[in-house]
Amino acid sequence: MDTRTSIMRDVFRQRSSVVLASVCGVTGLLLLLSLVRNWGSYPRPLFAAWVVLGLAVAWSIFVRPAVLLDAEGVTLRNVVRDVHIPWTRLTDVTTRWNLKVFAGDKGYTSWAMSSEIERPRGLSAGMIRMPAPGRLSGVAGADVRPSTNVPKATAQSVARSINVAKQEYDEAVASGGLTAEPDARVRITWVPVTIAVLVLPALVVLVLSLA
Repeated sequence: MDTRTSIMRDVFRQRSSVVLASVCGVTGLLLLLSLVRNWGSYPRPLFAAWVVLGLAVAWSIFVRPAVLLDAEGVTLRNVVRDVHIPWTRLTDVTTRWNLKVFAGDKGYTSWAMSSEIERPRGLSAGMIRMPAPGRLSGVAGADVRPSTNVPKATAQSVARSINVAKQEYDEAVASGGLTAEPDARVRITWVPVTIAVLVLPALVVLVLSLA
């Protein structure tokens, strides 16, 4: 029998970023289709390279950045690097300009969540569904299921979600339902795939421009 435990993971992006990414994606695809259709009579490789570079930049700025919450902690997915802050290291969350998560005195800013004025709403609008203490065992090998019913994401609502999840994590540890990891460290990881997605089209544009 598979003894692994399924956990919930919430992924937050601002709605405006998703809309801008969609507009850029549709525009870029239409331009590429037009280039392909007229390629035989009027090839424009440099313009095509610029369109691909624009799509790569739009994806890296509007789609890739996100905030992930799961049973292990908070992950800030920025343009070319990820920052993972375990619950045991998280000390504060602020939203003055952007969402900023602190581990001790060190703060890490999320590119995905900028502050905005939002209408007052109940705390439940920003809450995530953290797993019950009994379901948190075996996290290292757990299956991750995307959550549903995710509210509109703002820096303020995501900050509330982080605070609620942190409180539930502390309660789970205090009740013995979860074993704390005092040796857990903040992990900063550069993402080679994203760097390649940005650098390769830029190199093609440079080469074609100099040709």
